[in-house]
Amino acid sequence: MDTGMEEINNFAKATLGKLPDIVGLLGKINKELAMEQFRENKTLYLGRTHLEGKALSLVAIAVSAANGQKDSVMLHFNLAKKFGTEPLEVLDALKAAKMALMASTMSSLQETVKIIEENEHISRHTEEVDKIIKKIKVETGMEKLPEGMLALSKFSFGLFMEHLKEKSELLSPYKIDPKLIYLIAYAVSVSIHSDECATTYLRQSMKSGAKIGEIEDALSISRFITGNKAYITSVEVLQEMATKVEV
Repeated sequence: MDTGMEEINNFAKATLGKLPDIVGLLGKINKELAMEQFRENKTLYLGRTHLEGKALSLVAIAVSAANGQKDSVMLHFNLAKKFGTEPLEVLDALKAAKMALMASTMSSLQETVKIIEENEHISRHTEEVDKIIKKIKVETGMEKLPEGMLALSKFSFGLFMEHLKEKSELLSPYKIDPKLIYLIAYAVSVSIHSDECATTYLRQSMKSGAKIGEIEDALSISRFITGNKAYITSVEVLQEMATKVEV
């Protein structure tokens, strides 16, 4: 092992507990790319200064889970345990990820409602919906609800009520504070390109006390893990190429 890879290996063991599989595979194929990959890991994830280690690992778990990166989830979960993270805190992060994923499905509902209204009458619950929306605004301090949620209230009153129930359950943390819950939901929404959800959760996180540096940290993790999908989903290809290099 050359000096560069040895330094990476030692640092990884001291921080993550082991060298990430992707970095190890890249190191066998192209050491420069492996070193760049680990530099990003140090800068975009391990090098953050505004969120504490436990919070960083919870954001990383949620974004990894939302993007279907099982190996990445386990890596960050093992790091979370080193920071003393409790099971209920991990569940909070996963709940927030689930809510962000579910909410993202409403992004096309405005157009859906338009098309349905052109061809079929939609039964309205106007008075009841107006009362509910007014109550939500008072409770959350939001001046306007997301367009996707408003469209859902027109499309299906039943689904609208179910969404509010889910939102209440999934964004009500067992252990971690609301600021971090919303930061996690924001980071997940960014990673899945759900702009309206990202905006909504960002505003709620700031209302709960999130500062610019903390938002930067959450965004940095989302950016790093989202980009890592290119390697994570190609792990079998990397393994084959690494084997050929060794031979």
